[in-house]
Amino acid sequence: MLQEDHKRRVARLIRGERKVTDLHNLFSDLRMHQPGRASVQEIGHFAAHRHERDAGISLTRANDILTSARLWHQQFNLTKLTTDHLKEAGRANFRIMPDERIKERLGISRQTAEQSFNKAIRKFDAGKPLKDRESQVLKVFGLSKMWQFVFDDKTLWRDFVDLLVAEGALAEESRSSFESVSTFVSLYALNIMHGARLKMASGKMAQLRLAASEEFGFLRIKAQIPVSDTPKPLTTSVPIFETALMADDHCDPQILTIIDEPIPAEIDGDRLVALG
Repeated sequence: MLQEDHKRRVARLIRGERKVTDLHNLFSDLRMHQPGRASVQEIGHFAAHRHERDAGISLTRANDILTSARLWHQQFNLTKLTTDHLKEAGRANFRIMPDERIKERLGISRQTAEQSFNKAIRKFDAGKPLKDRESQVLKVFGLSKMWQFVFDDKTLWRDFVDLLVAEGALAEESRSSFESVSTFVSLYALNIMHGARLKMASGKMAQLRLAASEEFGFLRIKAQIPVSDTPKPLTTSVPIFETALMADDHCDPQILTIIDEPIPAEIDGDRLVALG
């Protein structure tokens, strides 16, 4: 029954029908598929529990960024950083930074960076001098603020299509004809995340909202993460989900310019517009 339901929804999408309910049902169901894909599970969970999320890869990344930012800002509040602070920051920053960024920034592998960091921590704790690489790795992972988006629409699309093929809802030979649906999927993911909130480990809420990347103008979802209340309220705004859709072509500018409560949006053709 479920496979037939999915086949019919996929067929409608291929025919050019753009029904949000079809994607809503597909993602909600596919989040339970085994073996699953993290990006599809994430959007499926937002579809099922849109207003507030207390689990998932976006929340995990937001909590790591919070840890990184909080410990980084403590340096400027004249807080003496302990070995435990450095270890906590290191754990968060290693989870944030992907392998390619480690290689690009330090010229070494993740394994080598982790080994150097652990040596640096032991020497720091013992009050011993650090070698140049150990000092550099400690600064990068223990004393820096890091961010990195969790996933992008390219990954989401690939995972979505692979799961549909795996369950038999989409024929392997129909992949190319299904490609026309990719923009709709990206818009759906943006809209389902826009306005949602992440319940942080601190108990506070991180607001998600549509934004455009400053450099190229691509649509993305950013999280407003509360970092600290002292000595004054401090937040950091970081990308969580990235797309290749240009904001000028695919989004009503009104949605992006409101800085207070996010404006509810809906999909109209190939654009996100204010909910009418």
